[in-house]
Amino acid sequence: MASPKSNEPTEIRCEEKSRGGMCYEVILAEPSADKPTPPATSSPRPKSMTAEEIEQKLLQAEERRKSMEASRLASVGERMTRLEEASRKREENTAAFIAATQAALEDKLDTTTNNREAYLNGLRAKLSDHLNNVDGVRKQLEAQTNDLRQTIEDKLRSAEENRTENLGKMLEKLKEHEDYAQKVRLGHEEAIRQLEERIQAKIAVATNKRESEILKKLETLREHDRRAEMVRANKERIMAAEKQDAASSG
Repeated sequence: MASPKSNEPTEIRCEEKSRGGMCYEVILAEPSADKPTPPATSSPRPKSMTAEEIEQKLLQAEERRKSMEASRLASVGERMTRLEEASRKREENTAAFIAATQAALEDKLDTTTNNREAYLNGLRAKLSDHLNNVDGVRKQLEAQTNDLRQTIEDKLRSAEENRTENLGKMLEKLKEHEDYAQKVRLGHEEAIRQLEERIQAKIAVATNKRESEILKKLETLREHDRRAEMVRANKERIMAAEKQDAASSG
């Protein structure tokens, strides 16, 4: 006799692990829904069933359960098949990706190696060109330094010659200046002597003229005194004559 059907949901678990460490777990269960309990009705009580009817219903329920389990197992098998196919495709894609990545990495490494060699060769070429340029600049600077040194030495020699020549010219000019200064000094002394002579002559003339004027003034004073004496004498003579005339008349 089959056991009555359980109300618990049936669970079917399936676990799969891939190479990457991923784990999948599939749980299949019957859909369940909590239905509200219908309110109690005042329907008439069903009639009692016989043992054969109960046995028949139990057999039908068992068959339905087995059919549902078979259907579930078929669905699970189909899903497992799809999962295996997906896992196989994923593994193939992963292997293809790894192979493509490895090939790309190897190509990149080869390209990087070639580029590094080309870069190093370019650096070596640039370094060689730079060293050649530095050597050329050094030689050019040495040549310019030698030319500058030669120019300075030539200028120093020329300056020494010019200095000697200029020194002779300066000495000659100094002698000419001294001669000119001597002439000027003699001229000044002669001019001073002549000026002193003229001054002495003017002083002598002025002295003579002053003495002459003094003599003239003295002579004029003497003449004035003589005239005053004559006037006084005439006046006294006239007064004496008048007194005599007055006395004679009285």
